[in-house]
Amino acid sequence: MVNRQVGYAVRSLSRRIERVIDNIPAVRENKDLTSIQFWILTFLFREAGRDLFQRDVEAEFKIRRSTATEVLKAMEKSGLIRREPVDYDARLKKIVTLPYAEEIRKQLEAQIERTEEQLTEGFTEEEIAQFYEYIRRFKENIGKFDSAAAR
Repeated sequence: MVNRQVGYAVRSLSRRIERVIDNIPAVRENKDLTSIQFWILTFLFREAGRDLFQRDVEAEFKIRRSTATEVLKAMEKSGLIRREPVDYDARLKKIVTLPYAEEIRKQLEAQIERTEEQLTEGFTEEEIAQFYEYIRRFKENIGKFDSAAAR
């Protein structure tokens, strides 16, 4: 029997996807746009229409507050986003994408669509649904481990 490790397989696939993303012209031409920034932009685009805050980014990507702060600061410096106050809570600053981010949005969305088509080629809807169920269960399992390790 071949010794297989789920974590290794997921990481290997993730690296291959990152290489595809790194070849998007908007990403390739902007050396400051890191993989995490790419995924944060994708999240912001996907959730357009609702106020998003640093805490939403932290929760979505399971990153520490300090990491989110540094990534968002870099994105502000690169002209991708800005944080602006909301009128209903003086403590909060929503994340707003800027025109530069909107310029690269179409390239990002087109490449994501192509990559998704490549990844799912030959799979039935049922297989893809089962894949998402496996991912949910993997996350649930790792969540149990994270909770135990925090104690």
